[in-house]
Amino acid sequence: MTTICRSVKRTAVAVALSGFFALAGLPGAAHAADTLRPDVAKPLNDAQNLYRAHNYRGALGKIAQAAAVPGKTPYETRIVEEMQGSAAMAAGDTGLAAQAYEALLGSGQLDNASQQQFSAALAGLYFQQKNYAAAIRTGQRYEKAGGTDPQMRELLLQSYFLSGDCANVVALLRPVADGAARSGRAPDQSQLQMLSTCAEKTKDDGAYDAALAALVAYYPQPAYEDRLFDSVRGKPGYVSSLDLDIYRLRRANGTLTTVDQYMEMTQLALVAGLPAEAKQVMDQGYASGVLGHDAQADREKRLQALVMRRLQGQNDGNDLPVDPVDSAFDLVFAGHAQQGIDAMNAAIAKGAAHPDVARLRLGEAYYYAGQKARAVQVFRTVTGTDGAGALARLWVLIAAK
Repeated sequence: MTTICRSVKRTAVAVALSGFFALAGLPGAAHAADTLRPDVAKPLNDAQNLYRAHNYRGALGKIAQAAAVPGKTPYETRIVEEMQGSAAMAAGDTGLAAQAYEALLGSGQLDNASQQQFSAALAGLYFQQKNYAAAIRTGQRYEKAGGTDPQMRELLLQSYFLSGDCANVVALLRPVADGAARSGRAPDQSQLQMLSTCAEKTKDDGAYDAALAALVAYYPQPAYEDRLFDSVRGKPGYVSSLDLDIYRLRRANGTLTTVDQYMEMTQLALVAGLPAEAKQVMDQGYASGVLGHDAQADREKRLQALVMRRLQGQNDGNDLPVDPVDSAFDLVFAGHAQQGIDAMNAAIAKGAAHPDVARLRLGEAYYYAGQKARAVQVFRTVTGTDGAGALARLWVLIAAK
């Protein structure tokens, strides 16, 4: 949340200042057919001189004199409000500045470009005042006038978030998370944090998983992974054998880091009948220095010995039946990638007990074989709601990096 707050502050200041500097010199932009009567022009000229001397309160006093002149034309009224908004901004009187800009926007005197300019400045003011409802209303007006400044889009988004309008946050940001899978580019981390928070509140499981998947892929942290994998494990019909696939994702993402993780992944690979994969995991654990230097070093050696016996075809009489897809998958880990992939495809064609899980593992096989583009194609065919689909979407992001 700290990242979000910093982003909010930067956005508000940038928009407000852009409005101030853009509006400060507007009285010089009169149309040829528009004129100021002397009793209006003189106090405004005095105000402009005071403004340039940084005497903003004095400038406001002179502008008030011009505002008090009766029977002002629409043009005169516009110039008075423009100058009052600029001077009030400079003086730090955001309430008076907002009042001036509201008057301008309601005058019917502004073209689209001017509407965008004043709407942007006013939305920034309301945001600074924490009047998020008014910031949203004005930000929407800016967009309706054709404005496309990314800072304004961010301000509108932050206003939705801080006002608790999670439905609009999800509507705006879900395409951002989905687009990451297509483009391979990392979305803004604070936006993904907002999306995950709001998707969770609105119980939009698809958006929640998409946001967390992008966070895990592009900003890998244990907290993000734990939230995503807890969500996956909570899916109706979750297949427990997917625990091994979760560890494969950790390993591919460089977040397999603890003794317990290495040990459990090795054991799960053995149970699934993949001793070649188990050996790779143990080898990585020792090579990284995680294994072999802790209080469980003897237990780790015993597990390593068990892995070697399984590789040699030995068993302890307690082996479970091995799924044909997994049996073929282990050929990939054993260095026979194409043979293993062909056998996996054949097993899937005959009918797998869990088709989505089988296709997930086929995609993993292509990934481990170095065929990442083909892996992504296969991952995108996994649509199961039992957890396999969510893991496949994360694999797409990781494989595309």
